[in-house]
Amino acid sequence: MSTPPFDPNRPQDQPPQYPVVPGQQPGYPGQPGYPNQPGYPNQPGYPNQPGFPNQPGNYGGPAQPGYNPYSVGGGYGFNYAPPGELAGWGSRVLASIVDSLPAIILIVAGVITAVAISGNSEELSDAGGAAMVIGYLAAIGYQIWNRVIRQGRTGQSLGKKVVGLKVVSAETGALIGMGRNLGREVCAFFFNQFCFLNVLWPLWDDKNQTWHDKVASDIVIKL
Repeated sequence: MSTPPFDPNRPQDQPPQYPVVPGQQPGYPGQPGYPNQPGYPNQPGYPNQPGFPNQPGNYGGPAQPGYNPYSVGGGYGFNYAPPGELAGWGSRVLASIVDSLPAIILIVAGVITAVAISGNSEELSDAGGAAMVIGYLAAIGYQIWNRVIRQGRTGQSLGKKVVGLKVVSAETGALIGMGRNLGREVCAFFFNQFCFLNVLWPLWDDKNQTWHDKVASDIVIKL
């Protein structure tokens, strides 16, 4: 029996058709681009598979454990580089002095008012004592607003605003918030009361931190 002549329009004489992957040439069995071959969906090397960019363990993908975005060269915490220029000890002391002035003025005003009402500095009248208490309470209220609320929301107390400093997270460079800032200020109060070394610690610390900065994991930077 003779073989029928080849007819390109006849279905049985058409070449087999294989799936085509976008961006690749038509594949054939055993060739790249064909199902179950490297580079095809669900195979290693294809998006969302192990070994493809943006997958765990690959350069260019999500940050891996231990990654520090502020370390030199994007390394793993070596050669720490802060998110901003660290504030010097002198500028921090100047900011603290500026912060303290309004509180001192309120206390002095309360004492002067108390003495003026009582007419005597050795024995205060009830009204004089009340004036002195109001002065102290006003000073405390100012410190809470300035060092906890304002600094927690903006990273700057009035003194830091004047000097050009800001309190930020040592890890991310973001604001630390009021809650963490409250803990920072409470620690600062007790550390300064019991050991003056806390105030001097930034002089030799590699991140210019006081003890209360270390507890709150913050740094003070220059703007």
